Amino acid sequence: MKKTGFIYYILFPVLLFAVSCEQFQNVSGVKEVEALSATIGVTLDLGDLPLPDSLNVRLVNFAERYELTATMSPEGNVTVNEVLPGVYTITVSGEENADGFTYIYSGNAVNVDIVTNNRQINVDVGASRSGALLFKEVYYSGSRTPSGGSYFRDQFYEIYNNSEVIQNVRGLCIAIINPLTATANMPVWPGPDADKYVYALQIWQVPDTTDFPLNPGESIIIAQMADDHKKPNLNPGSPVNLLSAEFETLVNTTALIQDNPAINMTMAFWPRPTPQWLTTVFGGAFVLFFPAEPIDPTSPTEVVSPVGQTTQTYRVPIETVVDALENVG
Repeated sequence: MKKTGFIYYILFPVLLFAVSCEQFQNVSGVKEVEALSATIGVTLDLGDLPLPDSLNVRLVNFAERYELTATMSPEGNVTVNEVLPGVYTITVSGEENADGFTYIYSGNAVNVDIVTNNRQINVDVGASRSGALLFKEVYYSGSRTPSGGSYFRDQFYEIYNNSEVIQNVRGLCIAIINPLTATANMPVWPGPDADKYVYALQIWQVPDTTDFPLNPGESIIIAQMADDHKKPNLNPGSPVNLLSAEFETLVNTTALIQDNPAINMTMAFWPRPTPQWLTTVFGGAFVLFFPAEPIDPTSPTEVVSPVGQTTQTYRVPIETVVDALENVG
């Protein structure tokens, strides 16, 4: 019995060595995985939106936790090398900023098998846009004077850069639209394409002769009157000091209204101006927009009146509107 056991002890290491050698021979026979190439192209469905300068391409093999990236022209293709055979999700994306808008481009193809070399893959890419500038605050309710009266010269509008890039507010327009106050009786507008416009009663424009860069996360203030409204000759009860405002809507100087250090906005359209630009407290609606063409206050096509009325308004294409709001009356 002891002799037999000794023989088993000798045979066991021999068997292990034999199995190990066989496994080693099998592994040595495995072929090395060859990396492949794939060519990515796109089909763009952008409508009237601008073409991006470039697009980012991302190939992800989730099973192998393997990822490749590349950059391509929207009007060409890109060849991606070092692609391991497998199943991929391919994402194409991009972003552009122009005229106060952020344009987002995106498309993807899922479960794409790349197992042969020089695979040709096409991805459908669409686009959307959002306003990069928006109304952050509109102070329109005014303040009480020490005697209990109403004071509205301290009204202002804060415009915020909601994007991640610098926005140029050169030529930006702010307008109050018709109807002037909240109402259920909406005007009827002439023309078959009337629903493609909003209709401005008054338009103020940032001067379009100089660049005004606005950093991400920062704001500009458009003041009705860019003064310290706490001054004794104005309203000591006002909570507002607007001396630091970037722009003001100066109509004319008076005994109380002076031309302050803020940059004067251009009165682009206001058929019957009053001594100051007052924001109604009865539910007015406003838009921010960048005009596609210079504003002509005498234009026979763009200056229109509601059907059956004589009030003059200026047509603003909805596609140029960056942001809009309606105040609570």
